[in-house]
Amino acid sequence: MGRRAMVLAATMLAGFLVALSPGGYAAGPAPTTPEQQAAAAKLVEDVKTGIARFANIQTAISEGYQQTTPFRFGQWGPAHFNNRQYTREKRFLDPERPSALVYMRTQDGRSVLIGVMFLAPKGQGPRPGGPVTEWHAHDNLCITSTGAADVAMAPGQCPPGSTFLGEAVEMMHVWIFDNPDGPYAHSLTVQGIQAAVRYAARR
Repeated sequence: MGRRAMVLAATMLAGFLVALSPGGYAAGPAPTTPEQQAAAAKLVEDVKTGIARFANIQTAISEGYQQTTPFRFGQWGPAHFNNRQYTREKRFLDPERPSALVYMRTQDGRSVLIGVMFLAPKGQGPRPGGPVTEWHAHDNLCITSTGAADVAMAPGQCPPGSTFLGEAVEMMHVWIFDNPDGPYAHSLTVQGIQAAVRYAARR
C-alpha cells in the first residue's frame, strides 16, 4: 500500500475507533502560566532524550517492555508496550523509564517509536505543566493477568480472564512526533494518526 493510501485508510479507521473510545481525549486545556508552559515543553524534550535508546524496539523488549494493546488497524498502526516493573516502581513521570512506549507499526513491518504513556493511581499523577499536562482515565478499562489491556463489554463486565480497573488508573501520553493535537493529546485522532504515519515514513 502506498503512503497516500495508508493515510486514507488511517483516516477512515481512526475516525471509527475514536468514536468508540469514551474518555479518549478532552477539549483544549485551560490557560497556563509561562512557568507551566516552560515545564511542559521541558518534559517533552526530556522524554525525547530519555527514550532515545528505544528507537530500536528490540532494545525496549530486552528491557522488559511487552505489547499490551493490539496494533490499531490489525497488522499496522499504533500499539502500546508496557513495562510492568517500571510501573510497579511508581516513578510516575520518569522520562527514562516510562510505564509504556507507543510504537507505530508501518505497512512494511517497521516499528517506529512515536510516544510514551505514564501511569499512576488516579489523582497521583504529577502535573508540572498544569492543565497542559492533564492526566485522563478510561471508564471501560480491563487488564488481563499478563498485563494486556482489554475493554469492558458493559460497566464493570470484563471479558473472561481480565479484571476491571475502570478509572482507578490515570494516564498521560507524551508524543514525540509533531502531533497537530499537541504533544499531550489524550489519544490519537484522525489528524494525529495521519501525522504519525508521515513521521514513521520518514524514519
